[in-house]
Amino acid sequence: MPKLSNKQIYWAGFIIIVIIYSLYNLYLVDVGYYQSIPRKLRHVGKLSSILIIYGIGTFALRKYTAAWMMYIWHLVHIIIIALLLLIGVYDWCFGEISAQFRNVANTLFEFLISPVIYIAVGILNSKFSTSQKSKGE
Repeated sequence: MPKLSNKQIYWAGFIIIVIIYSLYNLYLVDVGYYQSIPRKLRHVGKLSSILIIYGIGTFALRKYTAAWMMYIWHLVHIIIIALLLLIGVYDWCFGEISAQFRNVANTLFEFLISPVIYIAVGILNSKFSTSQKSKGE
């Protein structure tokens, strides 16, 4: 079995994240029965999606990017996951949250599962690795 380069692993991670993001939006959000799924089950599904995307990104980016970029990747995810968990715990324990908090939570969730952060880290890596090579020459 041929060994994949770091760049190939990066692109494979991107493709997997895009597929998961697309499947989530096609099969769960864009269909009419999504609201009929119990709220707590939707929370578990959303958390699972976030953790899968986070794991794939961590695996694919760890050898491709610099350590400080991975720090940003982890920091962004951990902070937003913590905020979503706080909102989710409140929703589970004290009743439904307001529509404004729900919109904030949905926006943060969409941001985490979309490939935006992954691509941003890849662009930063290509920019800084190119500038490092030109400074070294």
